[in-house]
Amino acid sequence: MIGLIAFIAVFIVTYQVYKSAVSTERNPWFWAGLTLVTGFGLQVVLPMLFGIVLAVYYSVTGTPPERLESEITGLIGVFGLVSLVLSIVGMVLIMKHVSKVKDDVPATYTQGPPPPPNFGGGIQ
Repeated sequence: MIGLIAFIAVFIVTYQVYKSAVSTERNPWFWAGLTLVTGFGLQVVLPMLFGIVLAVYYSVTGTPPERLESEITGLIGVFGLVSLVLSIVGMVLIMKHVSKVKDDVPATYTQGPPPPPNFGGGIQ
């Protein structure tokens, strides 16, 4: 159930990042794509790769196939929760960065400071 909610959260956060990027004049496709890759990469791809590596390790060390599932279930569960938390943290950090409004430099300062005032009207 938590995985399904987190899976849906990836789409919702990606949409919100896209909208925020448009409103703050950033590249919306880049930031939405980065959010989507971060969400799926940390929630789906990384735990799957960890499970494959762990299964290969236990197979090479001689664990019988009947006990393989019971051996890796706890580690996979803990790693899945950790990667879920990392995914949410990563997406929130991206959303926080994208929602910052860019500091605009005033046009008067782009060409240097203004000239000093002329108080006396001229030198005599």
